[in-house]
Amino acid sequence: MPSFKTLQPNTGSIHVIDGDPLDKAGAAVAPATGEIVTKHVQFGPFCQTTLTLNNVPQTVVNGTEYQGTKIYDFPQGRILVMGVTATLQQKTTSVLASTLNASSTGAISLGTVTASSTTLATTMVDLLPSTEFTSSATINVAGTAVSAALAASAQFDGTTTAKDVYLNTAYATTGDVDADATQTISGTIVITWAALGDY
Repeated sequence: MPSFKTLQPNTGSIHVIDGDPLDKAGAAVAPATGEIVTKHVQFGPFCQTTLTLNNVPQTVVNGTEYQGTKIYDFPQGRILVMGVTATLQQKTTSVLASTLNASSTGAISLGTVTASSTTLATTMVDLLPSTEFTSSATINVAGTAVSAALAASAQFDGTTTAKDVYLNTAYATTGDVDADATQTISGTIVITWAALGDY
């Protein structure tokens, strides 16, 4: 008959706390119309956030021709962004002949600040570089999708104020916009990042 040995517990103790794997995840910002579908997948300390944009609206103001829409909030703290990829397409939803002209050349980017110039640069493009696109040739019919990727990983200091993600677009030629126009942006954005802590 086999013998069994009783193991005595150690005098110390071990406490294991299983945290929510998404407790450091940020949150998408609800657009005025359309939708943003968010999916988070965590691999150890790294999080991959996929944002699927379905007709997220923007107003193109005649006289400025640049616009930004906040689409995501990172959690507060230092954020390491390993990479960003995106495939996005624009659709003009206002009359082409009198607002945003058909087949105009625009630029699209992702940044930690909203667009403030028709030249998308610096923090307006620090998550995804400015990428040229062609606007709708027909009202309510999306133009050709364009793709881009962040060239190098980067750290962002969101310890005082959490960092945001802005969807920025611009039209460099003011003649492309004859009056205030409306457009939507659809597509997929994948952000791979890690929360490095807060203080």
